[in-house]
Order: sequence, then C-alpha cells, then structure tokens
Amino acid sequence: MTVAVSAAIFGCAAPPLPDIVWPEPPDEPKIKYVRAYKGSADFSGGGVATSILLGGETGMALKKPMGVFVGNDSKIYVTDTANSDVFIFDPKNSKMNTLANMGAKLFYKPIGVTADTDGRIFVTDSQVDKVTVLSSSAKILAYLQPDEPFKQPSGIIADSINRRLYVTDTHTHNIKVFDLDTLKNTGTIGKRGKEEGEFNFPSHLGIDTKGNLYVVDTMNGRVQIFDKTGKFIKAFGQFGDAPGMFARPKGIGVDSEGHIYVVDAAFNNVQIFNDEGQVLLAFASYGSDRSQMILPAGLAVDSQDYIYVVDSWNRRINMFEYVGAKSKARAAQAPVKK
Repeated sequence: MTVAVSAAIFGCAAPPLPDIVWPEPPDEPKIKYVRAYKGSADFSGGGVATSILLGGETGMALKKPMGVFVGNDSKIYVTDTANSDVFIFDPKNSKMNTLANMGAKLFYKPIGVTADTDGRIFVTDSQVDKVTVLSSSAKILAYLQPDEPFKQPSGIIADSINRRLYVTDTHTHNIKVFDLDTLKNTGTIGKRGKEEGEFNFPSHLGIDTKGNLYVVDTMNGRVQIFDKTGKFIKAFGQFGDAPGMFARPKGIGVDSEGHIYVVDAAFNNVQIFNDEGQVLLAFASYGSDRSQMILPAGLAVDSQDYIYVVDSWNRRINMFEYVGAKSKARAAQAPVKK
C-alpha cells in the first residue's frame, strides 16, 4: 500500500507538497499554485480514499468544464458542457451542488456563467441560443430577450455597480448590453470587422473595478477594452507564438491591481499583462500534474486576487494566488503557529 493511500485511509499525515510558484527562485514569486477543484469528493469525508479503493471517482464530478465565475460570497460557479449543468463549489461551507441537482435541469450546452450581488445567476446556453436568469435556489426567473435573437451566446459578465449585464453574441460578432434591473437590451457594442471596436467571433468577457469591459476578440487574436459606456479604450495582442501574442485566447480576468490575465488554450498557460497591454509574466504549462493544464478555457479572478482557471481536459479548476498587496496583508494577519 502506497504512502498516499495509507494516509488517505488511516489519516496519517502526508508530507507537505512543495510550493509551485512563478517566476521560479531566486526571483520573487508573483503567482502561487493553491489547489484544484474537481467535484463533490473535494468536500465529502472519505471521498478520496473511497475513490482510490474503487478505482474511480465518486459523487458528482466535472467532465468537461468550460466557464467559471467566482462571486463575492466565494462560491465558484462552473459550466460543464458534458454534464449539461452548472456546478457550484462552496469552499466556505465545504460543500458542492449543481443547478440540475437543485431542480434546474434545463441546459444543453452551458458556456458562460456569472452572478450579481442580488444573488441571481445568469447562464448562457450556446446550443439553444438562450440566456437564463435564475435565483440562488435555482428557480427560473427569466430568459433574456435581446432586440435581435442570440446567435451562440457565450461569454457573460455582470457589473453590479453600474447595473449592466454584458453577453457575447459570438456569431453576431457583438456584445449585447442589458440593464441589470429591468433585464432589457439597452444596446450593443461592436460589429464584425478588424478595426477598433469591431470583432471576429468574440468569446470571453472580464470587467475591472472601474467598470471597464474586457473582450477576447478570438479570431482577431487580441483583447479589446471598453469603458462603462461602451466607448473603445484600447486593444492589445496579435496572433503569434512569442510572449504577449496569442494563438487561441480564451478566458480573461482582471485583479485589484489592474493586472490582466488571459488564458491561451494552445500555449496551455496564462499570460499576465499590465494595463497598457505589455506582457509581464506567464504561468502554468502543458500536462496533468499539479498546476499544469491541457486545453484551458475560462478564467476568473475573485475579490481577493485568487485566480481560477478551467483545466478542461484534466476535468478540474486550478486555483492560483496572486502574491500581491492583498496576499501579503493576509499573511501579516495570519496567527503565528506555536
């Protein structure tokens, strides 16, 4: 019996795993790998041991995760196209659930997910061209009704401060804007093209503390930034394989210090840019070991600057920490171990 199995079954303390950080020593670390989320076994007692002994996973587990969002309550929402469901990880209460398990068995190919400060959950379904609005208890509240029908809605993000909801309408090549209170379509951003403010199959969305909108302009190989009124601010990136370039850009997020994180499914990593679009660092690599990823997709940054990346092929969410001001403040407040 291996040490790992023995520790899982009998409770023996396993030796701590070494930290994985970027950049590597002797440079000062900026990103640190924290953990991975896979399913209900992450929180159920004895789940790991049972999984090992039976040669498989127990309970509900991710199969093909796609999008991720983290709410102010630290709940992690994950769309899963193979399960046709949305998983909700609740680390604070050590539990996990899904919208289908809560009664909302209505999705076919959920792609994007977001939530607002009122507790509502918004899910895009690209197979049936719908965006569903649900309560925190999974009750259907509404379906978004755009002025022009959706054609493969994908990315979605709520701006609870400025009361806006943005939806990427991928095959219409624009971003549809909704009033977060009335849920009415108040306008669109962009059209198909290569110029500033135009898109070619846009996908993922992000938002910063100022209300600026970040759009992954997938087939133009770039990221575009707009202010809260929809006015174009800047764009950065181009196709290529050098640092700062993109091959298959996917998820995007912004931390409290203005750093922009962009997933690339071809590079199997995440690149970090400053607010001028200059690349600062890349982290993660191809593989199935701790911190590695294969075909990453969505990305989210929470209010404490933890970064969550959808590792689709490995059926998990990888969690990283930006070692910045908030991280150092948490470390300073942590109790001293005696």
